[in-house]
Amino acid sequence: MARKQKYTQEFRESAVKLVIAEGRRTEDAAANLGMPANTLAVWVSRARKNLSGGGGAFTPPTEQQMAARVLELEAENKRLRLERDILKKATAFFAKEGDRP
Repeated sequence: MARKQKYTQEFRESAVKLVIAEGRRTEDAAANLGMPANTLAVWVSRARKNLSGGGGAFTPPTEQQMAARVLELEAENKRLRLERDILKKATAFFAKEGDRP
């Protein structure tokens, strides 16, 4: 089973620069860098999206940022489930109250 290659931020930025600034084809740049073309294509797509949206330079999230985001989303998910359960119980309670004379 192949291990997932980790690339430094500097490598990512220089690879994207080859395609965007120097006008090279994604496939050619990826072959020269010894990396999968689809990985570079994703980086370039994100960079173009960031540049067109005024986001500045291409900066993919680090593993720490992604892990922090996952924790944040898990906490939000837990809170929302709790709120949903409370609302379900309140709805059932008030539905029973409405049946009384």
